[in-house]
Amino acid sequence: MSRAALWRQEGNVKERERRAEELFETALEEGRERAARSKKSILPLWGPDSSFHWNPLLLRNTIHSPYFQKCCQNLTDWNAVIDEIYYEVKQLQPFSSASDKTPSTAFCLLLRLLTLRMTDHQMDLTLQHADSPYIRAIGFLYLRYAGPPDQIIRWIQPYLYDDEELIVEASGSPTITMGEFVRDLFQSRDFHGTPLPRFPLEVERSIQVMLLQAEQVADRAARHLQSPSLMAYFQTLGNQVMALYGDDENPVTWYKAVVDRVITRDEATGALLRYPKFVVTFPEYGNTETVLLGELDSITDGTWNHDDPNTSRSGNSRGTSASLSPSPERANWDRQRGGGVGHRPGGRGRHENNNHHHHHRRAEVDLYDEVRRRERDTATAANKGGWARRPPTTKNALSSQTQRGRHSVQDDEAHVNQRNHHSHSSSFSKQQRPREAAHGDHDDRKPSSQCPNEPDDAGAPTSRKRSAEEVAAIQQKKRNLMAKYG
Repeated sequence: MSRAALWRQEGNVKERERRAEELFETALEEGRERAARSKKSILPLWGPDSSFHWNPLLLRNTIHSPYFQKCCQNLTDWNAVIDEIYYEVKQLQPFSSASDKTPSTAFCLLLRLLTLRMTDHQMDLTLQHADSPYIRAIGFLYLRYAGPPDQIIRWIQPYLYDDEELIVEASGSPTITMGEFVRDLFQSRDFHGTPLPRFPLEVERSIQVMLLQAEQVADRAARHLQSPSLMAYFQTLGNQVMALYGDDENPVTWYKAVVDRVITRDEATGALLRYPKFVVTFPEYGNTETVLLGELDSITDGTWNHDDPNTSRSGNSRGTSASLSPSPERANWDRQRGGGVGHRPGGRGRHENNNHHHHHRRAEVDLYDEVRRRERDTATAANKGGWARRPPTTKNALSSQTQRGRHSVQDDEAHVNQRNHHSHSSSFSKQQRPREAAHGDHDDRKPSSQCPNEPDDAGAPTSRKRSAEEVAAIQQKKRNLMAKYG
């Protein structure tokens, strides 16, 4: 190909990139105007409304993608984008091709939704959409990248145990449930190699405590399902159990309950549930609630054999006396989480007994401490290579270089002294040999008798005056170092 043809090809590429960026800017302006017209209904964006916390490489490749440009031209409202997701999206990885970093269809449509700006009602419909799990998953990705942090718990809390299955990776990966996808997405700091934004610290820890509690509920449900005898006990109507309960006014904790009904199928679709649900009544307060399998525990002979809440997951015992007074951060989490397990109607008032309150506080402290421990472990693992170590200041760097230069000059001087000493000793030994041969009767004399004031170390170098050339060379090296490093 000739040079002129290469120039034309390069010019065409730059022109296509320019038009793609102009199209993206136009889409951003349309979204801003739409948000300005209906401020009350639009879900506010968190962070920059031009990059949406996206990785720069992913954002650039998506903007320049022909498919995204087609989406900007043809998909002009929320309904059109949702229909396109239904027909086109089959996996959720950011890049469809890892080798050339081609953006996936899912992320092109996600960026189009971000430029259009979703309303609260549209987000609610997206997260509850029954036609495709990928519509719902893209809604959660929208919240993860640009959702307002103070509203994240409200949006994701009802879906932490969702049983609908989906495939995240295209390369034959196993299916996961929507609840597992949501918990992993909001616990992680990257999504398949692309970094995710960090929430403010207090909000981050509130979310992590809620997700850790959901993780414990999911693990407890999996353990219960593996025990046929325990499942038979739970499914026997009238049996007494311990059940978790919490609402806007009451913290999440355990209460005695009685099993009234077992729900094995989804009441809306009729599909068989992965984990059964239970309708229980709390005799102490008289209200009836629906709880998950992981929110139940068994009672044996009137005794609840629960895990000690003062024992961490690693088995280390924790003190309780100091932990029962939560810090302001923990108290803030208690105010923000809004009921923990779920928003359930019918509060009982704050007349819980001391044992319930005491156990709740200990469990709350354990959850918060576990989140802090995971943060420390993550920071330690990330800093093993030393890349996060604070760099030295310019003054310290120059000082260390100067010290290395001084050590180099001292090493050179010592080397010169040692070399001159060896040459002097060699010439001295040559002069002494004839004398020793001529005076053989002095061979048995010890060096200490000849020179009693000399040190015992015979190998120590003797002092010798340096020549003018050596002194001049050393001074010149010092001047060069001072001129270079100061």
